[in-house]
Formats: sequence, C-alpha cells, structure tokens
Amino acid sequence: MAASTEEGRKGGTVDSKGIVLRVTQLDSSQLDGELHQLLKAQFYRIFRFLKPGILAYIEPELNALLRLLTWQFSINAVGATLGQRMMNLKYNNEKLVTSDLVKSQRYLYACVLIGAKWLQERSADLSSSTNHIQAFKLMWKAIYLLEKLFSIASLVNFLVFLQDGRYQFLHERILGIRAEFAQRQSIRQVSFEFMTRELLWHGFAEFLFFLLPFINFQRIRNFVQRQLFRPSQIASSQHRLKRHSSHYTECGICGEWPTTPREIGCCHVFCYYCIQSNFLADPSYTCPLCSQPVEDVTNIRPITCDVR
Repeated sequence: MAASTEEGRKGGTVDSKGIVLRVTQLDSSQLDGELHQLLKAQFYRIFRFLKPGILAYIEPELNALLRLLTWQFSINAVGATLGQRMMNLKYNNEKLVTSDLVKSQRYLYACVLIGAKWLQERSADLSSSTNHIQAFKLMWKAIYLLEKLFSIASLVNFLVFLQDGRYQFLHERILGIRAEFAQRQSIRQVSFEFMTRELLWHGFAEFLFFLLPFINFQRIRNFVQRQLFRPSQIASSQHRLKRHSSHYTECGICGEWPTTPREIGCCHVFCYYCIQSNFLADPSYTCPLCSQPVEDVTNIRPITCDVR
C-alpha cells in the first residue's frame, strides 16, 4: 500500500500527498460519537427526577436536536467536527478552488448528519403508523431498499478508505470533502523506550508468576524462626513435661483461643488449622515454643486433659 509506505517515511504523520493518517481520522470520528453521548447524558440528567421513560418516545428528535447544535458550532462555524478540532483536523474542499467548505456543502452535510439519521431512527414508528396506506407502503419499501444500498456502498467506501486513506465516510466522497491538518504538522519522533521498559517489566512479572509457585515460603519462614528463636534444651524439656491451665487458652502458633484444639506430644495446645496447615507446608515443622517435632500427621491428635 503506497500511502502507508509514505506514512512510514514521514514519521507516521502525513504522506507525500498530504493525507492524514487513517487512525487519526478514525479517532476523530470516535471522539464525535463519544461527545454526542456525553451531551446526551448531560441532557438526560435534567429529567432524571421526572417520570421514567418520559424521553423515550422523543429520543430521535432529541438526538437530532443535539446533532443540530453540534453541527452549528462545528461544521457550520469552523468547517470541522468537534472530534476533528481535538485532533487538529478540518475538512478540505476538493471540488472548488477555495479550501473552505461552501454553504451548500455545509447544509448538505447537515441533511446527512441530522435528517438522514433522524429518518433512520424514526422510520420504524412512521412506517407502522402509515402502513395501511398503499402509497406510503411503497415509499417505505423504497426507503428500506435505499438504506440497504447505502449500507453496502458505505462498506465498499470504507474498504477503499483503508486502502488510500481518503474519504472515511460515503457522504464525504459524495460532497468532495476530506480531512486534512488544520496546522502543518512537524515530523513525529517515535521513541520505543517506554515500550521496551514495559515489555521488560512484563517479562519479569511473567517469570515471577512462573517461579513463585515452586517456592515454599512457609517452610523457609519456619526454618528461619527455628534458627533465630530456638528455645534452650532445658526450657524445651520442661515444656514437654508440664502443662498448665493457661496452655488451653492460647494457641502456640497464632496466640488466640484454640479452635478444635490439638497437641503434638508437648504441653502446648494448637488450633487444628494452625498445626495442620504448617505441617502440610513443612514436614519438618516443630513446635515454635519448645521445638517438639510433629514427625507424622498421626501425631496431631486431640488433647488429653492433664492440667497441673
């Protein structure tokens, strides 16, 4: 595609014929749709405390009114849509010597933007109300056929637009207007530093997500605790022999009141979940208070009351 080749040579801004990037034109039309929805939402907020659905019947007329206001302060005023103004674009007249839109082009654009869209949105109600009249029935069939033909022509026009980058909409081709930059654009300097940094961090995060499931952090934490807070042998032997009433009110791991209390052979009492989960995560788990090893899951058993 020649146009896209020239776009790349010019830094992605404009080709040798002055054609604006396709993505820029698509963005401007997308902005026009978003701005229309924002205006419509603000208008609906005025009637939000009234009876629900009060504006449902006149929605086509409301859309036509908003499009009329948009056309008045955009195409009719400066020769560019609101989205084009945000993208530094404007319409250029290719049929005449002057580059500005003439009055006939502005009004024809309004007929397409406002009248045709209103007829499309209101056609279902109008056709149902006049369907019993033979003349109107033929008229609506003709309009339906024209609508289908227009849709097919619009699709073909859009495919051509993707090829040469001109006339995004069919009415632009018919009126002989196309988008151009309102002000001359400088060559854009493209930097890939941000993309490279994002790809680097994304790859690093993917590596961590792959690696972390293979690391037993619970076992590492228990090992560090045993090495740093290992009780003396005298204290541990005394703990294994004596059990006081206070042991039954405090879990040796979480420090809370034991839930479903269990023991492992020493005088300390543990919550069933605390001792079971630690042993499953670390088969070499020992009592954090006296270093009594669990050794086997069968050693985790209900406590026997031998309070002294």
